[in-house]
Amino acid sequence: MDLGLIGEWQDNELEGGKNFPQTAGGPFPGYPTDTVSNGPPADGVILSGGKVDDARKYVNYTDDEFKILKPGANATGWIRHSVAAGADFEVEWKYAAPHVTRGYLWFITKDGWDESTRITRAHLESEPFYTDLYTQVPFDQHKEELKAKTALTAKLPSGKQGHHVVVLLWIIADTGAAFYQTFDLDFVA
Repeated sequence: MDLGLIGEWQDNELEGGKNFPQTAGGPFPGYPTDTVSNGPPADGVILSGGKVDDARKYVNYTDDEFKILKPGANATGWIRHSVAAGADFEVEWKYAAPHVTRGYLWFITKDGWDESTRITRAHLESEPFYTDLYTQVPFDQHKEELKAKTALTAKLPSGKQGHHVVVLLWIIADTGAAFYQTFDLDFVA
């Protein structure tokens, strides 16, 4: 959003099915009383939550595609946050609307991922590196407890070096959706 590619409302609607990294909708794993998931986003459009009908499609662009779209904006492509492996990574999430929250899942790219292609499931570790899920069930009897968190912190994996992408999902208990946010990281020694 800071780069002027998408508007605030579009940033707030990077929304897709919550069963990621699965490829089909259905019950959210471990929480059968939560609302069934919509279909998760397809490979290549994961970062936008599957949205491709407006400027949100740009969120999926590779560094090379970004440099063509915004020449001169940043020599490396997407802005990277310098981090250390094993360090805490803090995110402040600004919410446009309240939702009954199941929690958050944090995914990261594998070592040696192909940066020349748009993010796919094959680029990402198969399991989240950090999971923060509320355990209260059923959600409709715990709505006051299942609140979204404004400040999120996850410990980054150890052993990572160079450029990686983090995909953070805000999982909603009472809809079939999750909201997707992405961070380009540069792991430095």
